[in-house]
Parts: sequence; C-alpha cells; structure tokens
Amino acid sequence: MKRLLTIIATLLLGAAANAQEGLFVEDLFEGRVISYRMMKRTFISGAQLQPYKLDTYKSLSFTVDEGKLHEVEVMVLRDAYDAPDKQTDYAGDHLTYALVCLPPMSGGRNRYLCYQAKEIKGMWDVTVVYLRGPATVEDLNKMFNKKEK
Repeated sequence: MKRLLTIIATLLLGAAANAQEGLFVEDLFEGRVISYRMMKRTFISGAQLQPYKLDTYKSLSFTVDEGKLHEVEVMVLRDAYDAPDKQTDYAGDHLTYALVCLPPMSGGRNRYLCYQAKEIKGMWDVTVVYLRGPATVEDLNKMFNKKEK
C-alpha cells in the first residue's frame, strides 16, 4: 500500500512539474536559463488555490542583467505570439508586463503566463508566473489589481 501511494504521489508531482510543458518558458522553469541558485521558486497546487479559481501556481523571481533579461523577454514573447489573448506593457524597448492567455489544456483548464520586470540600478528584477485553473482574465486582473486602460 505504501508503495502504491508513493507511485501515485510521484506521478502527480511529475504532472504538476510539467504544467508549463510545451512552452518556451519551460527552460526557465527547469533552471536551464538561470540557475535555481539565482532564483526564488514557489509552487502551490491543490485546495488552497480554490478561492482564486486556480489549481496550479508556479512562480520564479530573479535579478538579471540586460542580456539575460532579453533572453527571458524573447521566451515570453514567443509563448505570447499565437496566444488567443494577451496584455503587454513596455518601457522603451523592454517588456515590463505581460498577461498571456495560453491555449487551454485538455479538460478545458485555462492557462496563463504572467511576467513583470522592473529596472533597479542597472539590473532587472523579474517575476514569471504560470497559472492554471478555471479563472478568467477578469479574475486575474482583480487579483493582481491591474488597472484597465
């Protein structure tokens, strides 16, 4: 019985870990662009996200120079390219905010990629978030207090 529970837990963790599979930012979440040692990672799933109409929350926060920022911007913009809906803000040539509605997963669960970058003393503080669940864009805008233009 203990072995069966371990196998089930491993399968569920594997599915959650690959939640952003097929996206360009997957390399970022897998630590292939920026070392895990250089970032703060948060992963939440399950009942604690139900009030937010989500079932998966994965976030990365890190500080990079302009070169690495450009790499991350390119990944986010490539994932946003064919997105059914997206909101983006720029400061000069740099992407500073993105809310990307990704094509839904099987089962109709919505997927979102969120991005924010802020320059501080020549470096860039970046946050990338992957969300999955029945939440709508309006729900997310309310949660993140994004003002409509």
